[in-house]
Amino acid sequence: MVSDTVDLPPWQTTSSTHLFHDRWLKVRADNCVTAEGVEIAPYYVLEYPDWVEIIALDAEDHIYLVQQYRHGLGVAALELPGGAVDATDAGPVEAAARELREETGLSSTDWDYVGKLAPNPATHTNLAHIVIARNVELTTRPADDPTERIRLIRMPIRQAIELALDGKMIQVIHVAALTLALHKAGKWDVPAPSSKL
Repeated sequence: MVSDTVDLPPWQTTSSTHLFHDRWLKVRADNCVTAEGVEIAPYYVLEYPDWVEIIALDAEDHIYLVQQYRHGLGVAALELPGGAVDATDAGPVEAAARELREETGLSSTDWDYVGKLAPNPATHTNLAHIVIARNVELTTRPADDPTERIRLIRMPIRQAIELALDGKMIQVIHVAALTLALHKAGKWDVPAPSSKL
C-alpha cells in the first residue's frame, strides 16, 4: 500500500534561472540539493500552461476524435480534442468548451470534470485536466487556424477503445484520459485482447 505520509523530502532549490520564455513554454534551470546533500545542477524544468483533454460523446454513444500532424514525431496522430488552458479561461471546463468549439465546432451543455494528470512530474510543471462533454452536437464551424489543420473523426466508443489498446493512439496523456473518463462514464467496455501482441 502507498503511504500518504511524505517520507521522501523534496530537493532544496538554491538558485533558479529562466533560460527561455515565450507564450507556450518557459525553460528553467534550477540548482538543487537533495536531502542527502547531493548537488544537482543544472536541473532543467519545463513550465507549460495547464492542458485540457476532452472526451466528446454524442447521444448515440459515439466519440469524436481528432487527427492532426504532430511535428515532434512527424506523424498524423489520432487524439482527443484539447489544448492549453488560457489565462482568460475561468477553469478547465470553460477551457474545454472553448477548445472543443474552436477545434471541432462541437458544443455541449452537459460537462463533467473527471480529474487531472501530471504529463511528466519529473520535468513539467503543468497538469492535464480531463473533461467529459456529453450529448455534443455540431453547432458552428471550427476556427480557421492554418497552424492546426484537424480532421474530425466520429466513431463508436468501443472502436476508440480498440484503437487505444492496439496502439493506434500514441499520445500517452490522451490514452490515459480516455481510459479514466470512459470508466467514470460507465462506458469502458474492454474488448478481448488483440492477437497481435
